[in-house]
Amino acid sequence: MNYKEAVEKFHVFLNSINGDITNIKISEDKWSLREILGHLIDSASNNHQRFVRLQFSDLMDFPAYEAEQWIRVQNYNSMNWELLVSLWYNYNCMLINLIEGIESDKLQNVWIKNEEAIPLEEIINHYYKHLEMHIEHFQNRLGELTI
Repeated sequence: MNYKEAVEKFHVFLNSINGDITNIKISEDKWSLREILGHLIDSASNNHQRFVRLQFSDLMDFPAYEAEQWIRVQNYNSMNWELLVSLWYNYNCMLINLIEGIESDKLQNVWIKNEEAIPLEEIINHYYKHLEMHIEHFQNRLGELTI
């Protein structure tokens, strides 16, 4: 599936969901639908930095992403569902535009992470694999809520 199609399909799906159930946590250690979407917003935010900065040169350092802490501190469950959907969608539209404009020679610039050289192109592909994984996660959680 191409990136645009994945983003568009998930956006349509998100808009079909009743926002009243999106802040329900089935247990303390499982994210709500809002928290899953918040995590995807965090992913877009963190990867935005990588996608831009790696076009300038190879990089040695990016701050770590601590998912549980980010979710807790940002309190996604208190946010308006439609706002979260819009933020996720618009951020991804911007990332698609950014990615489409990357010059091919910049795709081989690398992030040195734990002594491993990861090319920008691989980071972009991983971003969308991560998105697809969490779309499935989201759908599974929705199923748990509506059974």
